[in-house]
Amino acid sequence: MPNPLYDVAVIGCGPTGAILAHLLARQGLTVLVLDRESGACTLPRAVHFDGEVMRALQWIGVAEKILPLTTTHPGMRFVDATGDTLLDWPRPQDTGPQGWRASYRFHQPDLDAILRDTLGALDTVTLKTRCEAFLFEEQPDHVALRYEDMAIGRVRHAKARYVVGADGARSTVRRFIDTPMEDLGFHERWLVVDVELTRDKPDLGRHTVQFCTPERPATYSPGPGLRRRWEITVLPGEDSTVMASPDRVWALLAPWLKPGEARLERTAQPAALDARWRSVRGRGQRHRHPVEPGRGRGAMTRRLKVRGLGRSPVRR
Repeated sequence: MPNPLYDVAVIGCGPTGAILAHLLARQGLTVLVLDRESGACTLPRAVHFDGEVMRALQWIGVAEKILPLTTTHPGMRFVDATGDTLLDWPRPQDTGPQGWRASYRFHQPDLDAILRDTLGALDTVTLKTRCEAFLFEEQPDHVALRYEDMAIGRVRHAKARYVVGADGARSTVRRFIDTPMEDLGFHERWLVVDVELTRDKPDLGRHTVQFCTPERPATYSPGPGLRRRWEITVLPGEDSTVMASPDRVWALLAPWLKPGEARLERTAQPAALDARWRSVRGRGQRHRHPVEPGRGRGAMTRRLKVRGLGRSPVRR
């Protein structure tokens, strides 16, 4: 049987790839989604999006599903080493111009699961998991793809008019586009620590807090339910592996938490790198791992909307 020609092949089914597939399907296009993982991620990743992202989620029909799993964000405070407030930056709590509030906290696995479940109900979307694309051959009117079905160890073929890479920092699509990563000059290392409290700890507060301690700046971000995140500076000369060890992590969290008050979910040291869009035969990829909240998940979804795929009526 000849391989069908899809309008678009999306490589990667994280939030960016899944939202893009939804938007393309709503335009009547046929979409092939390939993802190397067997299911949605189970560990925390992105934790914040804004009203514009929520409107995009409304457009694809999942806003009301994710809304009960989010918490609103009252704002951010900057404090000095003694705890005195240097700057108080409140976020609007009323409905904004997008028809939603300005800022939401969420748990990415919740959103990933919803997006994957709803993709399965779209007739024009084919989602293949445990399938890793490894070759793209540009033809005059399409791109020929090869991917490995890792469930059975077999190489398969596909064709698409356009290919979009949404496959993360180690993107295979980006390597084929031959687009270099751009060094933005952010060379600091930060340790991201996600925990789930054993019980509520009201003294931590609901605001994001930037601890402007010269010796070791840190950021605290409350999530939905009992989920909390700290981002802590890794100083020059400190070993990354040692810093991520449980004993060292609890020592760093000591100003706020004791080991019995929470369960460690994840530690990570993300990079701060940026790849630019490039138009080849319909192939484009952009990826960024920032420290600033909302600059990753929110930025990617906004770019999908800017390119004309997300036009929804404002929710009132």
